[in-house]
Amino acid sequence: MTLILVGAGVAFDLTLEGLEALKRCDEAYIETYTNPAQDGAIERIEGLCGKNLVRLGRDRVESQFLVEKARSADICLVVSGDPLTATTHITLIMDAKSSGISVRTIHNSSIYSVAPARSGLQIYRFGKTASLVNPRPNYKPVSSLDIIRQNQENNTHTLVLLDTEPKPMEAKDALDMLSEFSHAVVLSRLASPDEKITYGKIADLKGKGLGSPPFAIIIPGKLHPVEQEFLDML
Repeated sequence: MTLILVGAGVAFDLTLEGLEALKRCDEAYIETYTNPAQDGAIERIEGLCGKNLVRLGRDRVESQFLVEKARSADICLVVSGDPLTATTHITLIMDAKSSGISVRTIHNSSIYSVAPARSGLQIYRFGKTASLVNPRPNYKPVSSLDIIRQNQENNTHTLVLLDTEPKPMEAKDALDMLSEFSHAVVLSRLASPDEKITYGKIADLKGKGLGSPPFAIIIPGKLHPVEQEFLDML
C-alpha cells in the first residue's frame, strides 16, 4: 500500500498527475493549517476527483494516523503548495518508510518559486527565508529580523513567510514588525483571481489596501534596474 503526498500548488490548482492519484486512491485527506484553503477550493477539488477530502489538523498529520491508514490502503494527503518545499512533511515520509510503506510525492508550485517570479525579482538573489509568528504570551522571537538584517548586509532579498495559526497574520501587522526596513513587496493570495501585489516604502504601505490573507512579504536588497522597473509597474 502507498502514502501519496499531493501538492496542491499555491492556489490549490492540482497537476494532472495529482488529480489522477486522487481519483485512484482509496482514501483522501487534506491539511490546510500551513496555508488556509481559499473559499470553494476544497469543494472544487472534490468535484474533480469524485472523492470527499477529509480535513486533518496538525495533530493528526503529525501522528501515526496516516501511516496506519496506509498499511492497508492507498492514501492521499493533499498539501498546500509543494509537499516538500516550505510546507515540509519530511518526518511523515520518514515514518512511513521506516514502517515499510511505499511513499510517492507529487510536486507542485511553491511560494519559494512563485513569490519571486510574480514580483519580478531574480530568484538567485534571495538569501535565507524568514518567518514571522503571531504574537503569543511570553513569546516574541527576533531571529527572523536578524535573518533579514543579515540578508540586507549581503545585498540579498528576503522572502518573509507569515504565520497561519491560530489565524493567518494580516499584512499590516507584519509590516509593523518590519518597520525598521525601508521597502517591501506585499503579496496577497498569489496566483488567485484576486491576487494583489503591492510595492513601496513600508511606512506608505501601511495606509494602503493590501488585499486579503494569506500574505507573504519580500524585503528586497539593492534592486537590479530590471527588478526596479518591474516593481515600479506595480
